[in-house]
Amino acid sequence: MKPWNVLAATLCIGLVALLSTGTLQAQHDLGPRAGTPVVGGPYPTLNTAEQAIFANGLDQFTEVNDTVPRENGNGGLGPGFNSNGCASCHSQPAALGTSPSPTSPQVPQPNPEIAAGLSTGAGNIIPSFITSSGPVREARFVRYSDGSLDGGVHNLFSIAGRTDAPGCRLPQPNFAAQLLSNNVIFRIPTPLFGLGLVENTPDAVLKANLASTASARSKLNIGGSFNTSGNTGNITKFG
Repeated sequence: MKPWNVLAATLCIGLVALLSTGTLQAQHDLGPRAGTPVVGGPYPTLNTAEQAIFANGLDQFTEVNDTVPRENGNGGLGPGFNSNGCASCHSQPAALGTSPSPTSPQVPQPNPEIAAGLSTGAGNIIPSFITSSGPVREARFVRYSDGSLDGGVHNLFSIAGRTDAPGCRLPQPNFAAQLLSNNVIFRIPTPLFGLGLVENTPDAVLKANLASTASARSKLNIGGSFNTSGNTGNITKFG
């Protein structure tokens, strides 16, 4: 065999091997895993006092606010709301997680927003984008009626009509009209695991980390700056 034929044959064999290997190593998403969730607990190095703080925060997070009157300054619905508790929207695979699903192998649960929106005689209309088997959603309007930018979250429901909210006449947003105007965008609940650590990272540490990478980022043309609160000037770490 001539040298170039040997080379061609070698390249062909190598290409076939490479393609075969690529096929064998193809990956696919298996979806949520079954079994007991292993997330949602406190950081293992917390001391007794810190564990108590975590437990208190988790207790408030999982509290169900199923009445309008507020008791002791805590709990209660009104006047507009998306659901009746933080954990109702953040439950997969455990409290503090993401949107529930009736097909979850760990925490099967239909969309809780429907029951919350219709509870106690409320006169709400369930928006078309909220379904029992679909994800929990919050709705934002792109623009105000005058055409200026909005972007804010608009509560799905009103307490008007509930037996424990006599006299309330707050109208529910007209989502059908807003959808026809292509003025609605959606967000689903993001997992909150570990965000307490993010919250407790001082602004000074974030600024120092940014400064320490300035040279490396400049070489890669990576720029940017922190978002800050218009009220306090602090770095806004979420959203």
